[in-house]
Amino acid sequence: MSKKPETVFSQRIKDLKKLNKDYYFQAIETSTSRGVGDIFTVILGQSYWLELKLIKAKKPTLNIGLSKYQIAWQTVLNKHGGHCFNLVRVPTQRVVKTYRHEASGLVELATHPDTQAGLCTALEHMAEIVRTSRS
Repeated sequence: MSKKPETVFSQRIKDLKKLNKDYYFQAIETSTSRGVGDIFTVILGQSYWLELKLIKAKKPTLNIGLSKYQIAWQTVLNKHGGHCFNLVRVPTQRVVKTYRHEASGLVELATHPDTQAGLCTALEHMAEIVRTSRS
């Protein structure tokens, strides 16, 4: 039985620990609190949450499939100085895109190749955003 594409994507992220011992990932599975991010992450000393999404459409839109609970949780977290980023895999384009849900709506931050190096660059870019927000 093959794994769901979302599960494979999540495992690819967690496997990056093998490449860089300074990466930390903790998958969060909760049925008590709707909307909480998928993975708590510490990259280069900066902590943030990741919500993972997979877009199967050939022409992705700005709708990345966030539920109203995910939008609410991310908005509140960001408002209080926390950080949650949406890492979206778009297999048809062979890219991963990063987004952040802000009070004004969803903002696309960057696009990277859908490779190990591209994922590392995306994660480190998000860590840099967190670091500079605290300066």
